Amino acid sequence: MSALSHLDLTHREKQTLTELSQATRYPIVRLELHRDGEPDLVSIALDNVRIVEEDDTVELIKERGEALRHLAELGLVRLDYNIKVWGTADYNVYYRSELYEMFCHLVMEGASQPDFLFNLAVMRKGRASLTKAGVAALALC
Repeated sequence: MSALSHLDLTHREKQTLTELSQATRYPIVRLELHRDGEPDLVSIALDNVRIVEEDDTVELIKERGEALRHLAELGLVRLDYNIKVWGTADYNVYYRSELYEMFCHLVMEGASQPDFLFNLAVMRKGRASLTKAGVAALALC
């Protein structure tokens, strides 16, 4: 019996595998804090962000992110934030989202404080894709 048959995936993780299998592209982002003029100074505010609707709740976005993180940890999904080319339209919903607006406002407010280390809100574009193990796991779901 293969190790894949012993996977105990959540409903959200199974749903994510299915969505990945049906998607031409699966855009994700990482919300980062940067300091102008100091490229090595970076802090991740929220990782593996998947937004489908502009008004997706923070709870739902975190749930999706946790599913992606766990699936990547299991080797079922590949998360890539070093892509060179992307479909600009794939990320429109991210720029229009309530989460991104809130993130930018928080960074702007923080940057106005003398002791706040970061002054730039950065959206690092990425994508998720199924691995061969992910395809095999999906067949068992």
